[in-house]
Amino acid sequence: MPYSTLERIYYSVAQEKATLHQKQMHEAFDQDERALSLDEVSGRKGHRYETVLTEAKLGCVIGMHKDRDCDSTIQLFNQNVLSSQTVQTIVLDMWEPYHKAIQSVFPLATIVIDKYHVVQKVTQALDKVRKGFSKLKKARFLLLKGYESLHDYQKARLEEILEEYPKLACSYDLKELLRDFYKLTDYDDAHDLFEEWIQLARNSPYPSFHKVANTFEKWEAPVLLYFLSPYTNARTEGTNHKIKNIKRRAYGY
Repeated sequence: MPYSTLERIYYSVAQEKATLHQKQMHEAFDQDERALSLDEVSGRKGHRYETVLTEAKLGCVIGMHKDRDCDSTIQLFNQNVLSSQTVQTIVLDMWEPYHKAIQSVFPLATIVIDKYHVVQKVTQALDKVRKGFSKLKKARFLLLKGYESLHDYQKARLEEILEEYPKLACSYDLKELLRDFYKLTDYDDAHDLFEEWIQLARNSPYPSFHKVANTFEKWEAPVLLYFLSPYTNARTEGTNHKIKNIKRRAYGY
């Protein structure tokens, strides 16, 4: 197929998609509360990242910028002419430069830590504990998967493992307790359980959970704000996967 044919098809579709995208963005921004989502996507190997700014409700990309430091994030905000008076909520992870940029440009916005990044911290800590047991190389899936999502035979095998390794069972219980934390609906109940979890993690025998406990204590306030503004980065993560797939398919040109 000649490149000119492909180019013509592309622009005929792109114009339609761009018009729909703009309509969705206007509809979202016409509402009383504007919620943004901020996350990074790996640009290439070697820990090189690009920052992606999306509309949290729709997952529509507002803009992208190279790097993920404070200055580049401020430039991303300013390039898209976002009013500090109209952005009420911003969802992101615990990357410090992002928070500094938000405090500079949107000082009145509510910052919510994405719940999936919070759970990820705990599953990573549990996986480090698992790696300390040489015989559990094949147990990773059973330990990290949500208990309710396992088949009966998998649950039986998991219970055997936890009974054989009681210290590992302590770490597993911490992981499941954190998942139960996000099933709550009341802010005060969530606050009490989160502080209890931090103490339990700190009293556990594993350094990986001590580190997570310290991190959670530092970010406790924006983590708990999820229960007042229940936004997540789920749509943004899905959009980032699309970006990666497009770049992968476009390899070579």
